[in-house]
Amino acid sequence: MAHSAKKISRKDIRRPDQFFALSHKVVHFVTGHRPELLAALALLLAVLLGIWGWDSYRQRQERLAAQDYSRALNLYHAGRYGQAVEAFAHIKSYYRSTPYTGLSLLYQANGYLALGDDAKAAASLTELLQRENKDSLLRQIALISTARLREKKGQCKEAIASYAEAEKIAGPFKDEAILGKARCSLQNQDLKGALNSYRQYLTSFPASERAVEISVRAQEIEGKIAAGGGK
Repeated sequence: MAHSAKKISRKDIRRPDQFFALSHKVVHFVTGHRPELLAALALLLAVLLGIWGWDSYRQRQERLAAQDYSRALNLYHAGRYGQAVEAFAHIKSYYRSTPYTGLSLLYQANGYLALGDDAKAAASLTELLQRENKDSLLRQIALISTARLREKKGQCKEAIASYAEAEKIAGPFKDEAILGKARCSLQNQDLKGALNSYRQYLTSFPASERAVEISVRAQEIEGKIAAGGGK
């Protein structure tokens, strides 16, 4: 049995179309709040332009920093350390928000070390440590470099602290940090501390090329401790 089509009444025909009614409301709202809407639109445009401008500025800064860093690095590798440290200082001052600042501080410290100025090298490393987060490779390198400087000055207790902090960072210089602790412990006549560090090295790096050498050192220290020597 066929269904009869629904009849459309005159009332239905006169009923306003929903889309038309909604459009009319929107137009009415916009007309009544035009100043506020224009202000909001202007604010949104300003924010978008600000974001775009900052992004463009940041990209330009990083590009210029990369160029200056390359020139400074060339000076360093050419052995022109005095000019290199000045070039790295320029990058540190003018491009602080770029990744090249940390690298520049590290190479600036190396440049000062090459010039024999340990105090300025230590200052650059301290600034780098203040800048870098706890788990970065640059921080690990800076800690080991700082420990070496302290070890060189006979400040073995402070050097051990820096080596120990560097050891906690997941990076390629953990083995060097552990051996640094052992070396400084021996300088402090702390045989037990040195033995613990050597054992730690053998546990962490059993397949190392130096494993046999470190094992022999550990056995020698064990003999001295058994004989009543050391702390």
